Amino acid sequence: MTNDPAPMTKRFGHWDLGSRISKSGFTLLEMVVSFGLFAVVFITAIGAVLAINGAYIKASRIQDVQDNLRFALESMTKELRTATGIQPAQPLAMPSAYGEVAFTRSDGVIVAYCAGGSPTNFLKLTGSSANCSTLGLPVTDSSIVIERLVLYVIGEQSGPGDGQPRVTIALGARSADPKLATTFQLQTTLTPRTRDR
Repeated sequence: MTNDPAPMTKRFGHWDLGSRISKSGFTLLEMVVSFGLFAVVFITAIGAVLAINGAYIKASRIQDVQDNLRFALESMTKELRTATGIQPAQPLAMPSAYGEVAFTRSDGVIVAYCAGGSPTNFLKLTGSSANCSTLGLPVTDSSIVIERLVLYVIGEQSGPGDGQPRVTIALGARSADPKLATTFQLQTTLTPRTRDR
């Protein structure tokens, strides 16, 4: 018997070095390749997480704009349905189109709605119909910019000839965030339940 290590034999077309090469550890090339693959996977995963986070933030801001618009429109229409003495103000270039409306609420309080402020907001003035754009309190959040408020009022003259006004409210807004350039438009038409005498 000899003390020589296991002889090299050829097996399946390759040299089998047997136990001459240690099988523990990695070569430098293997380490570089594995770190490179890990870096590619890590950067891709971080990019995906950032993209998902950005989409979530954008969706939440879009939802904020929609919720604010719906709330403003709903609060105005709720009071207008039982209102009397509807008086539009701030005529616009279009026929029967106005930028402000004042009316007497069902409890006898005068209320006015308009757009104003900086940035432009949807405003409500309670107790008076004068200076809504300067004295009114915001109905929508400050992160929302009102781009358009048009009130189409027909039949507001009281008396036997009409006295049953019809009000169409067109409201447009966007987020104050310049990255979110989407503008939303809502419109509704209503007729008060009681006829002006």
